[in-house]
Amino acid sequence: MKHTLIFTSLFSIVSFGTSFSQDQNSDNIIDGIIQKNGQKFVKSKNINAASIGIYKDGQVYTKHFGELVKGKGNPPNDQTIYEVGSVSKTITGYLVAKAVLEEKITLEDDVRIYLKGNYSNLAYNGTPITIKDLLTHTSGLPTFLPSKMNGLYEKLTKEVPNEYLALEKSYNKEKFLKDLSSISITTEPGVNYLYSNTGAELVGYILETVYEKSIGQLLKENFADRYTMSATGIKLDSIQRKKLVRGYWMNSQTLAPNNLNPLWGTAGGIKMTITDMMRYIELQLDDKNPVVAESHKALHEVRYPLQMAYYWRVWKDKYGTSYNHHGGTSGTQNWLFIYPKYNLGISIITNQSGPKTPNLLNKTAQKMLRELIKE
Repeated sequence: MKHTLIFTSLFSIVSFGTSFSQDQNSDNIIDGIIQKNGQKFVKSKNINAASIGIYKDGQVYTKHFGELVKGKGNPPNDQTIYEVGSVSKTITGYLVAKAVLEEKITLEDDVRIYLKGNYSNLAYNGTPITIKDLLTHTSGLPTFLPSKMNGLYEKLTKEVPNEYLALEKSYNKEKFLKDLSSISITTEPGVNYLYSNTGAELVGYILETVYEKSIGQLLKENFADRYTMSATGIKLDSIQRKKLVRGYWMNSQTLAPNNLNPLWGTAGGIKMTITDMMRYIELQLDDKNPVVAESHKALHEVRYPLQMAYYWRVWKDKYGTSYNHHGGTSGTQNWLFIYPKYNLGISIITNQSGPKTPNLLNKTAQKMLRELIKE
């Protein structure tokens, strides 16, 4: 399906949804690229369905493949809602960039100024964890809280989705903050990259504190209302929940449960349709938007050519400076790529999750990129 997107920029009304080509042949080429690669993708082992979207110079192309439930013949569509996992962090990063520009926080803030109680443990040899450290995964905080979640997805057993759900059911924000006060930091913050969902959830707490609004309200104001991303949120209404996908873990024949997200959801709790994802891509390609520009600033070099911005993975190669992030849950995975040099964005979402899925998503996206640039 082909669309043209137009929305309002953050500080002024700007229409930038112009067609990149009036040539029907160009449209057919892009449609063909998606069709060919999408069909190949769903033929891969254990893959059941996929939604693929491409944004190019103001035009959006979406196509859907496979079936959401094995044997039901029910393909996804533009209204299908997916858990996007850690791609949520880039949306969280956008909110943080906005807070920085509005001078509600600074990147160098000691995170403890936003916490009530004794959190002297959130420092190492006198060096405190800062907002910047949370955004770049250099805080030294563990991957997950509660600690029992750490290593769970490395087990690769069929019980993983339900074990994760059980831990979510037994956890809440109060327990998170209590656990946060007792963990130990063993490296100096701001130095070593160590991926941390814990840090991203702490960012959610800080955002709610400085804005005195829930994350749900902030998402509605900044995305659902402002950019017509109506299906983008953490807590869905009753109609939206009926459109929310459940997927498959590994080679399971049974649908995995959706995540509960008992914390702030800023690490991986956001849900979106592929069309909302395309609106998000359009926003990320708006070089006149000061919040986008701030959120794309490289804050830490992991290893050349990879840097970290406001949760974005910043990559530099022959395609210029690009931004990407992978996301996954027990039943879905997706990869999002932004290529400003070509005014291009690519998103692939599937209702299957396993250790081989990220590489398959990446390879498919890179193949489409090469074909799009060639054409």
